[in-house]
Amino acid sequence: METDTSTPKVLIIDNNQERTTTLVRILKAGRYEVAAQLRLQRDLISQVSHLKPDIILIGVDFPGQTILGWVGSLHASYPCPIVMFSRDERSETIQAATRAGVSAYAVGELTGARVKTIIEAAVARFDEFRALQEELEKTKTSLAERKIIERAKELLAQHRGCDEAQAYQILRKMAMNRRKRLAEVSQELLSMAEVLTNKL
Repeated sequence: METDTSTPKVLIIDNNQERTTTLVRILKAGRYEVAAQLRLQRDLISQVSHLKPDIILIGVDFPGQTILGWVGSLHASYPCPIVMFSRDERSETIQAATRAGVSAYAVGELTGARVKTIIEAAVARFDEFRALQEELEKTKTSLAERKIIERAKELLAQHRGCDEAQAYQILRKMAMNRRKRLAEVSQELLSMAEVLTNKL
Protein backbone atom coordinates (compact mmCIF):
# COMPACT_ATOMS: atom_id res chain seq x y z
CA MET A 1 0.00 0.00 0.00
CA GLU A 2 1.05 3.62 -0.34
CA THR A 3 3.14 4.95 2.50
CA ASP A 4 0.62 7.13 4.26
CA THR A 5 0.47 8.45 7.80
CA SER A 6 -3.32 8.05 7.93
CA THR A 7 -4.93 4.77 8.96
CA PRO A 8 -6.84 3.14 6.07
CA LYS A 9 -10.56 2.76 6.81
CA VAL A 10 -11.85 -0.70 6.02
CA LEU A 11 -15.51 -1.64 5.62
CA ILE A 12 -16.46 -5.29 6.16
CA ILE A 13 -19.56 -6.59 4.38
CA ASP A 14 -20.30 -10.18 5.38
CA ASN A 15 -23.16 -12.31 6.67
CA ASN A 16 -20.75 -14.83 8.24
CA GLN A 17 -20.17 -13.67 11.82
CA GLU A 18 -17.22 -15.99 12.41
CA ARG A 19 -15.34 -14.69 9.36
CA THR A 20 -16.23 -11.09 10.27
CA THR A 21 -14.86 -11.55 13.80
CA THR A 22 -11.62 -13.01 12.40
CA LEU A 23 -11.22 -10.13 9.94
CA VAL A 24 -11.89 -7.50 12.63
CA ARG A 25 -9.25 -9.10 14.90
CA ILE A 26 -6.68 -9.21 12.06
CA LEU A 27 -7.38 -5.64 10.94
CA LYS A 28 -7.20 -4.22 14.47
CA ALA A 29 -3.89 -6.02 15.04
CA GLY A 30 -2.60 -4.38 11.86
CA ARG A 31 -2.72 -0.71 10.92
CA TYR A 32 -6.33 -0.61 9.76
CA GLU A 33 -9.40 1.10 11.14
CA VAL A 34 -12.63 -0.90 10.88
CA ALA A 35 -15.14 1.69 9.65
CA ALA A 36 -18.16 -0.62 10.07
CA GLN A 37 -19.48 -4.14 9.71
CA LEU A 38 -22.48 -4.50 7.42
CA ARG A 39 -24.53 -7.45 6.24
CA LEU A 40 -24.47 -8.26 2.52
CA GLN A 41 -27.73 -6.98 1.05
CA ARG A 42 -29.22 -4.92 -1.76
CA ASP A 43 -28.87 -1.11 -1.70
CA LEU A 44 -25.60 -0.75 0.20
CA ILE A 45 -24.48 2.21 -1.89
CA SER A 46 -25.86 4.98 0.36
CA GLN A 47 -24.35 3.40 3.50
CA VAL A 48 -20.98 2.91 1.81
CA SER A 49 -20.98 6.49 0.45
CA HIS A 50 -21.73 7.77 3.95
CA LEU A 51 -18.96 5.70 5.60
CA LYS A 52 -16.38 6.59 2.89
CA PRO A 53 -14.10 3.57 3.39
CA ASP A 54 -10.68 3.32 1.72
CA ILE A 55 -11.03 -0.45 1.24
CA ILE A 56 -14.03 -2.81 1.20
CA LEU A 57 -13.79 -6.45 2.29
CA ILE A 58 -16.70 -8.63 1.16
CA GLY A 59 -17.19 -12.12 2.53
CA VAL A 60 -19.50 -14.44 0.61
CA ASP A 61 -19.13 -18.22 0.43
CA PHE A 62 -20.61 -18.76 -3.03
CA PRO A 63 -21.22 -15.47 -4.89
CA GLY A 64 -24.00 -15.83 -7.48
CA GLN A 65 -25.05 -13.46 -10.25
CA THR A 66 -27.32 -11.44 -7.94
CA ILE A 67 -24.58 -10.75 -5.40
CA LEU A 68 -22.01 -10.01 -8.11
CA GLY A 69 -24.56 -7.62 -9.64
CA TRP A 70 -24.75 -5.77 -6.30
CA VAL A 71 -20.95 -5.70 -6.12
CA GLY A 72 -20.78 -4.30 -9.66
CA SER A 73 -23.27 -1.53 -8.81
CA LEU A 74 -21.37 -0.74 -5.62
CA HIS A 75 -18.05 -0.53 -7.47
CA ALA A 76 -19.55 1.69 -10.19
CA SER A 77 -21.01 4.10 -7.61
CA TYR A 78 -18.14 4.04 -5.13
CA PRO A 79 -14.87 2.94 -6.80
CA CYS A 80 -12.30 1.69 -4.30
CA PRO A 81 -10.24 -1.49 -3.74
CA ILE A 82 -12.57 -4.44 -3.09
CA VAL A 83 -11.38 -7.77 -1.66
CA MET A 84 -13.69 -10.76 -1.80
CA PHE A 85 -13.20 -13.69 0.60
CA SER A 86 -15.00 -16.81 -0.61
CA ARG A 87 -15.10 -20.59 -0.65
CA ASP A 88 -15.86 -20.79 -4.37
CA GLU A 89 -12.65 -21.74 -6.21
CA ARG A 90 -14.17 -21.97 -9.70
CA SER A 91 -12.31 -19.89 -12.28
CA GLU A 92 -15.58 -18.64 -13.84
CA THR A 93 -16.64 -17.22 -10.45
CA ILE A 94 -13.25 -15.53 -9.97
CA GLN A 95 -13.47 -14.03 -13.48
CA ALA A 96 -17.05 -12.84 -12.88
CA ALA A 97 -16.03 -11.26 -9.56
CA THR A 98 -13.10 -9.49 -11.24
CA ARG A 99 -15.43 -8.15 -13.97
CA ALA A 100 -17.75 -6.86 -11.22
CA GLY A 101 -14.90 -4.75 -9.82
CA VAL A 102 -13.24 -7.03 -7.26
CA SER A 103 -9.52 -6.18 -7.03
CA ALA A 104 -8.51 -9.36 -5.18
CA TYR A 105 -10.36 -12.67 -4.75
CA ALA A 106 -9.19 -14.98 -1.96
CA VAL A 107 -10.08 -18.54 -0.99
CA GLY A 108 -8.60 -20.30 2.03
CA GLU A 109 -7.50 -19.69 5.60
CA LEU A 110 -7.52 -16.16 6.97
CA THR A 111 -4.25 -15.38 8.72
CA GLY A 112 -2.90 -11.95 9.63
CA ALA A 113 0.00 -12.00 7.15
CA ARG A 114 -2.15 -13.41 4.34
CA VAL A 115 -4.98 -10.89 4.76
CA LYS A 116 -2.48 -8.01 4.89
CA THR A 117 -0.78 -9.23 1.67
CA ILE A 118 -4.14 -9.69 -0.09
CA ILE A 119 -5.29 -6.18 0.88
CA GLU A 120 -2.01 -4.64 -0.28
CA ALA A 121 -2.24 -6.50 -3.61
CA ALA A 122 -5.85 -5.29 -4.05
CA VAL A 123 -4.87 -1.67 -3.39
CA ALA A 124 -1.93 -1.88 -5.81
CA ARG A 125 -4.10 -3.46 -8.53
CA PHE A 126 -6.86 -0.88 -8.03
CA ASP A 127 -4.37 2.03 -8.19
CA GLU A 128 -2.81 0.64 -11.36
CA PHE A 129 -6.21 0.13 -12.99
CA ARG A 130 -7.31 3.66 -12.02
CA ALA A 131 -4.09 5.13 -13.47
CA LEU A 132 -4.72 3.27 -16.75
CA GLN A 133 -8.31 4.54 -16.84
CA GLU A 134 -7.17 8.12 -16.24
CA GLU A 135 -4.58 7.80 -19.01
CA LEU A 136 -7.22 6.43 -21.37
CA GLU A 137 -9.60 9.30 -20.51
CA LYS A 138 -6.81 11.83 -21.14
CA THR A 139 -6.12 10.22 -24.53
CA LYS A 140 -9.82 10.28 -25.45
CA THR A 141 -10.12 13.93 -24.37
CA SER A 142 -6.97 14.84 -26.27
CA LEU A 143 -8.27 13.19 -29.47
CA ALA A 144 -11.69 14.83 -29.11
CA GLU A 145 -10.10 18.24 -28.53
CA ARG A 146 -7.79 17.82 -31.54
CA LYS A 147 -10.85 17.14 -33.73
CA ILE A 148 -12.57 20.29 -32.40
CA ILE A 149 -9.45 22.41 -33.06
CA GLU A 150 -9.11 20.97 -36.59
CA ARG A 151 -12.76 21.76 -37.40
CA ALA A 152 -12.44 25.31 -36.03
CA LYS A 153 -9.21 25.82 -37.98
CA GLU A 154 -10.85 24.70 -41.23
CA LEU A 155 -13.87 26.94 -40.60
CA LEU A 156 -11.68 29.94 -39.83
CA ALA A 157 -9.50 29.34 -42.90
CA GLN A 158 -12.63 29.21 -45.08
CA HIS A 159 -14.14 32.43 -43.74
CA ARG A 160 -10.90 34.41 -43.46
CA GLY A 161 -9.51 33.21 -46.79
CA CYS A 162 -6.26 32.11 -45.20
CA ASP A 163 -4.40 28.83 -44.93
CA GLU A 164 -4.76 26.47 -41.97
CA ALA A 165 -1.41 27.47 -40.43
CA GLN A 166 -2.56 31.12 -40.29
CA ALA A 167 -5.97 30.04 -38.96
CA TYR A 168 -4.22 28.10 -36.20
CA GLN A 169 -2.21 31.19 -35.21
CA ILE A 170 -5.44 33.24 -35.08
CA LEU A 171 -7.01 30.62 -32.81
CA ARG A 172 -3.94 30.59 -30.55
CA LYS A 173 -4.01 34.39 -30.26
CA MET A 174 -7.74 34.32 -29.41
CA ALA A 175 -7.07 31.70 -26.73
CA MET A 176 -4.22 33.73 -25.18
CA ASN A 177 -6.23 36.97 -25.23
CA ARG A 178 -9.19 35.30 -23.53
CA ARG A 179 -6.99 33.22 -21.21
CA LYS A 180 -8.73 30.07 -22.32
CA ARG A 181 -7.61 26.74 -23.66
CA LEU A 182 -7.34 26.36 -27.43
CA ALA A 183 -10.03 23.65 -27.43
CA GLU A 184 -12.45 25.93 -25.50
CA VAL A 185 -12.03 28.82 -27.95
CA SER A 186 -12.39 26.40 -30.87
CA GLN A 187 -15.63 24.98 -29.43
CA GLU A 188 -17.00 28.50 -28.88
CA LEU A 189 -16.20 29.38 -32.50
CA LEU A 190 -17.94 26.24 -33.78
CA SER A 191 -20.98 26.87 -31.57
CA MET A 192 -21.25 30.46 -32.80
CA ALA A 193 -20.97 29.33 -36.43
CA GLU A 194 -23.75 26.80 -35.77
CA VAL A 195 -26.00 29.55 -34.41
CA LEU A 196 -25.26 31.92 -37.31
CA THR A 197 -25.91 29.30 -39.96
CA ASN A 198 -29.13 28.07 -38.25
CA LYS A 199 -27.88 24.51 -38.00
CA LEU A 200 -29.20 23.91 -34.49
